[in-house]
Amino acid sequence: MTAPDPAPDTPSDVLRVEQAYRVRFDEATPDGLAKTSALLGYLQDVAWRHSEVLGFPRAWYRERGLAWVVRAIAVTLAAPIRDGDELRVSTRIAGFRRVMARRRSELRAADGTPVGDASVDWAMTDGRAPTRIPADFTSVPGIDLSPFAPTRVDLPPAPPGATEALLVPRLRELDPMGHLNNGVYLDWLDEAVAAAGGADDVRAAARRYRMEYLRAAGPGAALRSIAWRDGAGWAWRLADDAGDLVRGRLDPASSAQP
Repeated sequence: MTAPDPAPDTPSDVLRVEQAYRVRFDEATPDGLAKTSALLGYLQDVAWRHSEVLGFPRAWYRERGLAWVVRAIAVTLAAPIRDGDELRVSTRIAGFRRVMARRRSELRAADGTPVGDASVDWAMTDGRAPTRIPADFTSVPGIDLSPFAPTRVDLPPAPPGATEALLVPRLRELDPMGHLNNGVYLDWLDEAVAAAGGADDVRAAARRYRMEYLRAAGPGAALRSIAWRDGAGWAWRLADDAGDLVRGRLDPASSAQP
């Protein structure tokens, strides 16, 4: 079975899709703001919906033993998003590499006001290692084939006095691939920064996250969450005895680096 051939003049509403999401009670923090991980969940869901629109449903991936995994994110928030708010979340493909694709998204309030944007780098895998993206994707008429530099997060060694905690993934935090869902890492970053003295920064209306996923964490893993103040923002890493699994930053949106 192969993906259906797109029409020669693929309409723009196939190249970009938008979906409405209502922030649920359980997706909000005690102060009523949407958890950052919930927003990432919307980005994942709308990406799947777009894949289906393009002719690549979940069955297409299962038959070929392929899957997409998130390798990096850059998310900028510009306004508070609260429990009960409706968001319009869009996605479009914004470039390809040999084994990676980039998606760009906009987050808008119900009245159209921009409240955030995101860039997500996805890698295709066969379950064992990254694998070349099939030509079915890059041959979609009008698809953006622009090259891009993958998002990287380079961190210095943690300084003395950095806040450290031990973490073990729980069953409800795992995704269907048996790995810690990538949105959970954002919750862990927020928790680590708040514990290190950055509670106000985690709740700031305008803030930016960058995160690079290096290795997946599975059930029962013994992990170290380490956070420290770094310049105007915060640095965070998740590590085990073999090294870093995830590196992240939280910065004020006005001072965040591209």
